Amino acid sequence: MAYSTKLSNKEKYSFAIAGFGQNIIITFTTTFMLVYLYNFVGFSLSGIATLTAIIGAAKIWDALNDFIMGMLVDYTHTRWGKLRPYILLSAFPIALLTILLFAIPQTTETYKLIFFAIVYILWDMVYTLGDVPYWGLAGVITVRLDDRVETIALARTLQAVALAITTVLSPLMAHWLSFSNETTAAGWTRTAIILSIIGMGLFTLAFFNTTEKVPLQHNKQTIRQMINAIITNKPLLLILAGSALNFGRDIVQVGGAVVASIVFGDEKIFSLLGGVLIAAIIISNLLTPLVLKVMSKKMLMIISSILSALIYTAMYFIGYSNFWLFVCMLFVSGFFTGFFIVIQTAMIADSVDYYEYKTGSRNEGISFAGLTFISKLMGALATMVFGMVVVAVGYSTGVTITPHIKDGVFLSITIIPAISCAIGIIPFLFYPLSDSTMSEILVQLQQRRGST
Repeated sequence: MAYSTKLSNKEKYSFAIAGFGQNIIITFTTTFMLVYLYNFVGFSLSGIATLTAIIGAAKIWDALNDFIMGMLVDYTHTRWGKLRPYILLSAFPIALLTILLFAIPQTTETYKLIFFAIVYILWDMVYTLGDVPYWGLAGVITVRLDDRVETIALARTLQAVALAITTVLSPLMAHWLSFSNETTAAGWTRTAIILSIIGMGLFTLAFFNTTEKVPLQHNKQTIRQMINAIITNKPLLLILAGSALNFGRDIVQVGGAVVASIVFGDEKIFSLLGGVLIAAIIISNLLTPLVLKVMSKKMLMIISSILSALIYTAMYFIGYSNFWLFVCMLFVSGFFTGFFIVIQTAMIADSVDYYEYKTGSRNEGISFAGLTFISKLMGALATMVFGMVVVAVGYSTGVTITPHIKDGVFLSITIIPAISCAIGIIPFLFYPLSDSTMSEILVQLQQRRGST
């Protein structure tokens, strides 16, 4: 079967802009859902406890759901491919369910909780149904390594931009659209409607303006074969292990507002800290393809992780009293995190090609389900470790902030990430796929596909 391997600018930018749209939705939901629920829907203390349990249970299901959705994707064969159809299929449900999450009916608390539980669990499932094939698409819309890295880097960059824009504009939009002096629940609902339409409208560009360059396999795989595609794919396992050990990079994101409040005395400082991190990540995302012209992915991953560990350690010894020097060092740490984000995704795409080369079977769905799962695991580990530190230093609402508490919390965003990055290097030391090896593998795969 003859097929074009060329990646057009239309495809590259459509894929990246689709990621921008997708990140509008996830940023809006994860950042402002609790604000809406607590401050505008209204729940009793027992209601909040139930709400927390619902969200916790949904997250546990979400971890399993990633791999179920990945298997579903790998089992799919259509004339549009096996990945693109899910992007189109999931767009409207994601938009609708996002709106419903911010449109809780004014009824009894019990019915509010039931409504939220149903909508949130469905939202989580459908979002995953779109997220897994979206990232899998990065490995099949091109068979060239440089095109793949550039496309992933551009998508990650626009996602960071979407994160910044959505975080800043959403509260303002909710206030403006309330049409009153104070923000209302209706203002948040209207904001959800506008952002959902824009976000998922852009997301569909990944369906309409791209083509899967890798032909579908004729034989569908069994569930056992799909599971085997993970447990026997050494490069993939090493990437997932190394990523999980790098969870410390996420502590600033999950606990930044608390750190700003405790250590620097003003939670609004987190806006500055978050802005610095996002700016650094955007810059390094864009620079990654250029750096990879003179350095392999494996080498850049190892060197950037070593430097990250050193930077986090230096931040600890600089201390929180040297605020602006700390901010500069935080920018540098974010710069190296940007490299990590792009390389991690590109390496997983490479591992899919490697597995096809070795076995003849291709598993974008189950492999990129590993990416979404490990991202959630990193966030969960970061949240858990940060919470343990906060408890250990004796912080609680209303407690007098002592130097002991400040030092302990500051340690959580400096020394713990440093240790995490240092340990996270170990799996990548054994990563077997050099860029030259991958280039040879892609050439041979292309010859195989062309003769099939």
